[in-house]
Amino acid sequence: MGDQEQRKKRILFVCTGNVCRSPMAEGLLRQLSQWSGLPLEVRSAGINALVGEPATPQAVKVLAEMDINISDHSAQQVNRDLLSWADLVLTMTREQMLWILSGWPEMEGKVFTLAEFVGKNGDVEDPYGASSIAYRYVRDKIVSLLLDLVDILKKEPSFSGDRKNDPHNS
Repeated sequence: MGDQEQRKKRILFVCTGNVCRSPMAEGLLRQLSQWSGLPLEVRSAGINALVGEPATPQAVKVLAEMDINISDHSAQQVNRDLLSWADLVLTMTREQMLWILSGWPEMEGKVFTLAEFVGKNGDVEDPYGASSIAYRYVRDKIVSLLLDLVDILKKEPSFSGDRKNDPHNS
């Protein structure tokens, strides 16, 4: 196998502050990739990141309920280097996807909303400032979408992230 075939696929999750949804998605997909045997590298960032801040206590708590530790997370701002690093960029909302594409139009074809990429509609709403119940709801929605994502990635051993003409890969 060549180096390209052995390289882990790189997925970047993006939300607003990089303290709730995208760190939860990052932690969850890391765990799912271990369970499923998918060779993935996962990172997260925000379009208006609270740079250096940890994940919110509620995000840490609801992932700890699933034995996933994101307590060492440190928020970072999305930038060209992170976008270039990623094979696939998955945002939590359409607005975030459009924000990225307006700043880096050359990233078209590898930036999607998480829901869109797995053939679903809607956004993953921001639980920032809400109760643990809201965080659990968001966590469970992300888990459902990530299970679909894992199924898609398992069927695409040569996954490149370039789905410009067919975001649902029907």
